Amino acid sequence: MPSPSEEDFARALRAGAELAPAVPVDEFALRAEHRGRRRVLRRRAGIASAVALVVAAGFVPALLPEHRGTAPVSPPPRVDGAFMLDTLTGLLPPDGTVSDGQGTGTAQRGPGQPPQAYLDYTDSRGNKVQLALTVDVVAAPVTRDAQRLLCYEPVLPGDATCDPATRPDGSALLTTSYGSPGSDEFDLNVVHTLSNGRQVQVQERAADRSARQLPLDADALTAVVAAPQWQRVFDSLGTAPTRPPARPAPAGDRMLAALTPLLDGVHLDTGRTATDLPGRIRVDVSADGRTSTLLLTVTPGWRRSYPADPATSFSTLHTIGSFDRRPDGTMVNTTPLGSTQSPSSGGYLADALLPDGTRVGIRLWNATTGRAGAQPGAPVLTLDQLSALVTAHVWSTI
Repeated sequence: MPSPSEEDFARALRAGAELAPAVPVDEFALRAEHRGRRRVLRRRAGIASAVALVVAAGFVPALLPEHRGTAPVSPPPRVDGAFMLDTLTGLLPPDGTVSDGQGTGTAQRGPGQPPQAYLDYTDSRGNKVQLALTVDVVAAPVTRDAQRLLCYEPVLPGDATCDPATRPDGSALLTTSYGSPGSDEFDLNVVHTLSNGRQVQVQERAADRSARQLPLDADALTAVVAAPQWQRVFDSLGTAPTRPPARPAPAGDRMLAALTPLLDGVHLDTGRTATDLPGRIRVDVSADGRTSTLLLTVTPGWRRSYPADPATSFSTLHTIGSFDRRPDGTMVNTTPLGSTQSPSSGGYLADALLPDGTRVGIRLWNATTGRAGAQPGAPVLTLDQLSALVTAHVWSTI
């Protein structure tokens, strides 16, 4: 049973995950199982050197004329949790410290879950962050809009960036950030996708408000996701499916037109609805003298371009909150994002996968300025109301 602090930590990470659904960062909560396990990266060079000497010593007899045997051939490393964690750790700057790390191999946590690694990293100046990395395969080609669907969504103008790019080798690189030093949410996310669909994603998140900067900048994270060490992992993932591509994400005006009749008795302020990101709108909702900011995301054909069954991936993604699987195949998860003492203080999440494969998510803040401006009391809408919103059939038709 997780402790209250671990549950609060998981909720905070889920909040960030809704802003940037590239990496399932709620699994950072698993780090509590390995509390106290620490690794000093500067020692890794010495350890690696010692291992190299042992390996070299093992091959020396094969090079000597007197040796008549055959040098043993070591099998390639198994792609398990230890491999994922050690590989990520080895790619980080050696003057920092790693703690509370965990990795998972292919389908280790069940079908639909790709290989992942999670850890805490503290640089030499004391800035502490959490890192989450995922290796996966997606159907190619990767369009610019498909990249932008992985971007953070700004709650306020200017507090997020979204920079999709194409590298000289034809691979796609997405860099997206959210928040700033001293804020509740200060994140940087980089996604690298090769022309054949092989994809590595890494998210860096400040552990608390004390972080004055993120230890790894965009160039450092790009070096991590583009490292050749991940090629071994791809062999265990199979190939991307050949399912027909999903329909495009709906335009904001169509989403607003569909949302409005579902919010009977609630006033919608459409003054800052546009998000400049496909399949998303942001709107302030008011009732009974209270106002909350609502972010709606509609993703047709969610993960249909990945090898694992989308329904399986969705069900195994949600490890906290309330999960419901309905007779028609609809799956919905709702989660309060406050602390255990005040569950609604941070707002609510509602996430659904509809029978046709459309994923619908709502992030409702208990404020109009994001989590930092949370107000006393509950948000304008309840979890039951949000559940009804995200499971509405209309999202499969727009």
